[in-house]
Amino acid sequence: MSKIIRDRRRKKNSKEQQGGLELSHFSIPPAEHEAYRDAIISAAEAGVADFPRKIEDLIDKFRCYDPLGIVATFSVYGLQGTVGADGASQTSVVKGIQQHHAELLQALMLTVPTEQWGRAPFTADITQAIFEAVPKIAETFLYQRALAMRQVEDKQKQAVLSLQDLIRFHTQGVRNWGYYSDVVHISSELYGSLDRGFVSHHGFGASDLIHILDSILSEFEHRINVRFKALQRISRGNNFRQVIRLYHRHVPQIQGDPEDTITKLPPTMTQKEALLFVLSHYNLSLPDLATFTVEDVAEFSARSPELVEKVLKSVSRSPGDLVGQNPEHLFLSNPVWAAPGIALANGFFFSMPQVAFSHIHDLMRRLAEEAGLKDELERARASYLERKIEEVLRVGLPKALIQTGVTWLSNGQQFETDALVILDRVVLIVEAKSHRLTPEGLRGAPDRVKRHIRELVLDPSIQSTRLESLIISARDGDTVSSAIVRSIGIDPTQVDHIARLSVTLDDFSILSSSEKNLKEIGWIPLDHQLAPTIGLADLVCLVDILDDPLLLLHYLLERSHFQKSFDVLGDELDFLGLYLKTGLNLGNLEKHEGQFIVTGMSEAIDLYYTSRDAKMNLAKPKAQIRPLFQSIIKQLSERRPKGWVTIGIHLLSCADFEEQKVLEKQIDMLKEIVKNNYRDPRHLNSLQIQPPQGRKARVIFYLYPRQLRAGRNEAIEQLAAEALADADCSACVVFGRCIDNWNLAYEVVASVSKAEDDDPSQHQVAPP
Repeated sequence: MSKIIRDRRRKKNSKEQQGGLELSHFSIPPAEHEAYRDAIISAAEAGVADFPRKIEDLIDKFRCYDPLGIVATFSVYGLQGTVGADGASQTSVVKGIQQHHAELLQALMLTVPTEQWGRAPFTADITQAIFEAVPKIAETFLYQRALAMRQVEDKQKQAVLSLQDLIRFHTQGVRNWGYYSDVVHISSELYGSLDRGFVSHHGFGASDLIHILDSILSEFEHRINVRFKALQRISRGNNFRQVIRLYHRHVPQIQGDPEDTITKLPPTMTQKEALLFVLSHYNLSLPDLATFTVEDVAEFSARSPELVEKVLKSVSRSPGDLVGQNPEHLFLSNPVWAAPGIALANGFFFSMPQVAFSHIHDLMRRLAEEAGLKDELERARASYLERKIEEVLRVGLPKALIQTGVTWLSNGQQFETDALVILDRVVLIVEAKSHRLTPEGLRGAPDRVKRHIRELVLDPSIQSTRLESLIISARDGDTVSSAIVRSIGIDPTQVDHIARLSVTLDDFSILSSSEKNLKEIGWIPLDHQLAPTIGLADLVCLVDILDDPLLLLHYLLERSHFQKSFDVLGDELDFLGLYLKTGLNLGNLEKHEGQFIVTGMSEAIDLYYTSRDAKMNLAKPKAQIRPLFQSIIKQLSERRPKGWVTIGIHLLSCADFEEQKVLEKQIDMLKEIVKNNYRDPRHLNSLQIQPPQGRKARVIFYLYPRQLRAGRNEAIEQLAAEALADADCSACVVFGRCIDNWNLAYEVVASVSKAEDDDPSQHQVAPP
């Protein structure tokens, strides 16, 4: 059972069920608020006061013990996941270590001059101390921000700082703006156009850099796999003598005679002690595992040594490069992000090659600016994003009318919509935004962050709102608006739903969780309905997972309502994971106050894609939909009656998986009732579902035998009219199903809304 978990520091815990979800509620009684706040402040003050000592203790270890060994051990055991028969697991050997911890550790190592580097081999207790210390040092930064917040009394300024910190922490903690193979693919397509300029200035193309770094990561993972397989074989030894012999057999670089080693060890050594002895010794070679010579990289990347050396130098720093750097500055602008390698006398050290792809946009920006290609880079980002959005939408909505670069005039001013999609009676308006949220902006004054958010989030949303408003006005009969939207291929009388979407290259998913805060501080107008902002890599995943146009459009429509109905915390793929479980049918939760935390709902999606990247094939995560609903969706998609997308959206919006299960049973019971009682004019023949949200349509299932088939249309129209007479019902869909043709999900369907109630054409019953 999936859980939605709040901060574990909260005290009270109660649970309830919402569809297939188990919800955990955490809160603190009002009487305990002050004590809780005092405890947090006390812990923060203690952490900040101890910060200099923690930093100095860690740096002292670099002066005593092999720094490269420390960093390599931390990265290998803290960041590398395992792969099992059920797919790739994100679980590392050491729990609680994140990539930004390893990045911080490497940066701190580079603040120590080379001549002060330690030479002593590190031991297990030293390694354990570092694994415990680094996360605490990173945590201290959060304490510093919490204490700084206390100095601000103005509530609006507090809200601004809170939002600013939320963005900063997301930038620090989230290291994957897409799944690895998608990141490499997008990066190659995006930056390949800069190859000529890169070659002219740097001596290598952007494509060369991406290929070489990808090759290094593959080789690094191969070396780690070989290492762990050797350890598995060694662990099969039944006693310490067998362990030592297997160590020599499966680790070729170990020199000497195993029997000599055995004679030097205590005869009472246990098998477990021998394994620890071997592991400690084997760990000393971890720096070699992470060191790559130019010749080796040239061979496995199939690039010339001269080109390889130029690439590796461009993404590496030299030992001691960060001497004098203020450790506190490493949290928000770590130099390791732009240069994850370390240039050594015998090669280049890459203990976490993936860092280059986590920060590939910043890395490429630096290299492009060095080559005088800043303007070319901006043009490449903009044109690529628009082109890629069209490509992805054509995959996800293959039979839709898709136009790009659509221009239209309103009040004498020309506007442009980046992508306009029309499928049946649904319009999707997409705006592309290739700008980036700069580190300088995150560290700068609130006005700078506000400008970033306006450019990246608000402006494209205003643009899509502008066209949406015209379509609605035209639908309501405004002739001027009608002329404008008809000029770009939209018949306003044939539009039921409008979805808006902003797509970015960089990851701004945290901003989708911040609409309430943005409005509270006045950065977003209170009356503006903010369009969801989705990163390109996440859009690729949405289209891949929701591989039915009905599901994709339903998600995009409900996604907008979800963002506005909850004070939600999570990223786009958490939202997708929640959709797969519930269809975002969460009406019973909208009355709850407090923050709705969905972090972790992407677990099944993460497993699928990380397994794919590990060359393992798992079943793709699917939306949880009962067979009856699946069969209706399949039939709608195949037959496509008039309004089929609207009908499908109404169906998907009426019930979650558990509710669908109940409906199936009730429909089966209704079938028997109709079978036994259809001769009675007053027999029970329909089942109705009214979702709690007023914006959603009532869905009616009408059952009849073949003997009453001739009167089914009249019966359906009567059911629709009765439903619309209810003040709580603004629209309805009626599915007519023959009990003697049960293999067909429905024979006829009608879709009606109150706004269209005077239009007889809307009462026509569509065939299957």
